[in-house]
Amino acid sequence: MRYPGFWQRRGLTARLLWPLSRLVCAEAARRRRRASREEPACPVIVVGNITVGGTGKTPVVMALVEALREAGYTPGVISRGFGVKVGIEPVDLAEAKEPSRCGDEPWLIHRRTGVPVVVHPRRRQAADQLLARYPEVDVIVSDDGLQHHRLPRTLEWVVVDGRRGLGNGWCLPAGPLRESTDVLGEVDAVLVNGGEPAAILSGLVPEGRRIDFAPSALVDAFDDRELPVSSLAGKAVLAVAGIGNPDRFFAMLEARGARVAKRALDDHAAPTTAQARAWMADGRPVVMTQKDAVKWPEQPTRPGQVLVVQGGIKLPDELMQATLKMLAERRSHPEDSTR
Repeated sequence: MRYPGFWQRRGLTARLLWPLSRLVCAEAARRRRRASREEPACPVIVVGNITVGGTGKTPVVMALVEALREAGYTPGVISRGFGVKVGIEPVDLAEAKEPSRCGDEPWLIHRRTGVPVVVHPRRRQAADQLLARYPEVDVIVSDDGLQHHRLPRTLEWVVVDGRRGLGNGWCLPAGPLRESTDVLGEVDAVLVNGGEPAAILSGLVPEGRRIDFAPSALVDAFDDRELPVSSLAGKAVLAVAGIGNPDRFFAMLEARGARVAKRALDDHAAPTTAQARAWMADGRPVVMTQKDAVKWPEQPTRPGQVLVVQGGIKLPDELMQATLKMLAERRSHPEDSTR
């Protein structure tokens, strides 16, 4: 879904749609009240959002997976596989041949982390398949799924975009919210990606935590050679982004000194072969996100023609310490664990 400008203010269009947004909020609240209270077979951490559009969940999922693995856990990931037809049976990424079969974000998570990833619109079915195939998995990370209440969960993390925030604070279709901001007071952590929590979450939660995507290198798609991010300074580039909030990516490049010509695609959209060839023939380096790189249809013909921004997010230490403490307690006393 595109993110229209009127979602950032309470203007005439938003006000005309406000009665419908009340119905959406009420239905979302009803579903949350009826959510499963069943204890999951193993701990499930849901990383989701309450707004439409990209907030940066995928880097958070990958950072969480790495942190869990460093702490001695064996994580696995479940995801919906947005924009693809999965079918009746869940898709195991170990058997998927291309991202069009499973979705770009699960494909990226699997390639970057190497952990088991299973995709299905019904998250519980994906979780059951994951545990059946990989019994060694002792914690599941759900990429999105905050509103998928049939999935039992142990912890809920919400990621908020630091540039768009919560928009005008209204539910769809008058605003960008999938459910009321009241939910933020019920979840276990609220992470603000690239913005100040106090300004965005004032009065909604006692504490929000800031996270930032930090680019670490540019990878040349021609030969996988790494270049420093500082090489963007003063360079004219053609930036391609098929993510939920492409402006965040463009702003990051500009902050590194690049002179950016912007080419925004719909979220999860793959460029056509004709587009890729035209952009590569432009003469300026084509710079894209990791998520876009897995869908790029053309192999570059020369060094420096297509560059992929690598990087990640560092999770707050106190959040990971609290999470690991909870998991350790649950492992030691599984009979006492509650949602």
